[in-house]
Amino acid sequence: MIKLDIVFYCNDSQENLQSMEYYNQDILVLKELGHNLKIVNRYRDIPFKFDVIYIWWWTYALYPVLLAKCLGRKSIITGVFNFNRVGYIKNSGFFARPLYQRKLIQLALKLSNINLFVSKTEFDVVPSFFKLEKYAYFPCSIDDIYFQKQSKKIRSGVLNIAWSGKDNIKRKGVLDILEALFILKKRGIYVHCYLAGRTGNGFSDIIGRISELGLEDQIETLGEVTLQTKLRLFAESMIYVQPSYFEGFGLATAEALASGCCIITCDVGEVKNVLGDGAYYVTPGNHDELANAIYLILTDPDLANKLVAEGQKRLYQLYSQKNKKESLNNILNATII
Repeated sequence: MIKLDIVFYCNDSQENLQSMEYYNQDILVLKELGHNLKIVNRYRDIPFKFDVIYIWWWTYALYPVLLAKCLGRKSIITGVFNFNRVGYIKNSGFFARPLYQRKLIQLALKLSNINLFVSKTEFDVVPSFFKLEKYAYFPCSIDDIYFQKQSKKIRSGVLNIAWSGKDNIKRKGVLDILEALFILKKRGIYVHCYLAGRTGNGFSDIIGRISELGLEDQIETLGEVTLQTKLRLFAESMIYVQPSYFEGFGLATAEALASGCCIITCDVGEVKNVLGDGAYYVTPGNHDELANAIYLILTDPDLANKLVAEGQKRLYQLYSQKNKKESLNNILNATII
C-alpha cells in the first residue's frame, strides 16, 4: 500500500471532531496505515492537492465529491444514513428531507467512488434502493483498551453516558432511566446511578426531574469524563443502561459491554446487530419494564455474567480494531486502483 495524501472532511465542530469516538476511530486508523492526513471541517479549507477525500455524512458531501471528480481524485463517504423514519422524532428519516436535499444527497451517493455504511441495517437497504455499484459495510470498532481485564472489584449500581442535548437525552432515554429508578424507590429499592457525558442544553431538564422525583441521594451527575474515568466507571458499574429510541450503532453501549457491564437497552436501529444476545432488551418508553429489568439484573448475577460473556465474545469477533484497520486498508486499495 502506497502512502496517500488523504483529506478527512466532516462538517462538524472542532470540538466534536476531537471528542466523538466514531470520528477518532477513522482518523486513528488512517494514520496507523501510514497515510498523510489533513483534517478539515469547512469547504474553504479543503486543499486541492490530495489523493483521496474521506467524508463523514452524506448531507454535506456533494461539494467535496465534485471537487474530487474535477481533480481526478477519489472520494469516500461514510456515516449513518438515517434512511428510515424514527417513530418518536418528527420529520425524521431521508424522505422527510426537502426534495432538493434528497437530490443533493442522492447525487453524492452516485458520484462517490464508494459509500461506507456504519449500520448493517442500512447497508442491507440503502445501496439497493439507490442502485449503488460500490459500497461496503464499515462499522465502528471497539478499542482494545476496553477488552483489557478489569480488577475483580465488586460491581454495583447503574451507569449511563450521554451528551445532554435536549434531543439526545430523549433519543437515549435518559429521562426514562430516572422514571425507572423512581419506580424502584417506591418499592423500597434504592439503586445508585452515575449519569455522565458532555453537558448540553437538556442538562437542566435532567437536574429538574431528579429533584422532582427526589432522587438526589441516588444519582450523581458527572458531566464530561476523561477516558480513564470512563474506564473506571465501566469497571465499577454492574449495569450500563441505555433505553434508546434509536441508535445508528450504539458505540458507548458496546464499549461498556466490552468492559464487563451488563447492558440493558432496546432493540432499535442497529443495537441488536451489534450486541446480539449479549444484552437484556426492554421496550422503549416502558418505565415499569425498565425498572423490572434493572432489579432482575442486580439480583441475578448468573444472568448478568451470561449476557456479558456472550456479548464480549461477539464484540471481539466482529468489531475489533484489527478488523477495522484491515477493512479500511482493503477499501483504500480497491478505491485507488
